[in-house]
Amino acid sequence: RRGGVKVDRTPETWPVRGPWTVRFGGNGDTAGPTTVVWSGLRSWAEVEEPAIRYYSGTGVYESAVEVPAEALGRGRRWVLDLGRVEVMARVTVNGRLVGTLWKPPYLVDITRAIRRGSNLLRIEVVNLWPNRLVGDEQLEEDSDRRPDGTLTGWPEWLMAGQPSPTGRVTFTSWRLWKRTDALLPSGLLGPVEVRAEPGAGGW
Repeated sequence: RRGGVKVDRTPETWPVRGPWTVRFGGNGDTAGPTTVVWSGLRSWAEVEEPAIRYYSGTGVYESAVEVPAEALGRGRRWVLDLGRVEVMARVTVNGRLVGTLWKPPYLVDITRAIRRGSNLLRIEVVNLWPNRLVGDEQLEEDSDRRPDGTLTGWPEWLMAGQPSPTGRVTFTSWRLWKRTDALLPSGLLGPVEVRAEPGAGGW
């Protein structure tokens, strides 16, 4: 057809549908459960459990994708497409670190890491801080503040190196977020797929 492009063969794809094992927390400075298992991907901000809904930090995703032996051949470049990520991701395939992604498109070459059969994906995703700040605003105040959110003085518990008496995880000298503020989408949102593309030598 006039103006068209002839494609001899389209890339082959293998969707990563899950289940996904996701680990939160563990670094001592953010709230979160140890492990959850999801059948599909979702934003942390859409989860009802507060420890995930308001979580800010690193979530570690693990899943596997099966690649048939006949699909692995010469001249192919293998790509892992994470779809949408909020906000950054570090990717390991079969124990091999393949890259860190911080902006779209969230694509990484996995040619040297992929193998026939089951391939283990480990994706560490880091989000932004506002969701934890909004989550802490759901709790009682732990310091004396002016109407504009600034401190009247440093609280005694902070000066003594103690945790917040109201269970807050964060502390700021100026409250910039409200309990009613919208949460930011967070985590690995996908869709995730492994894709075989023609390399320099074609198919």
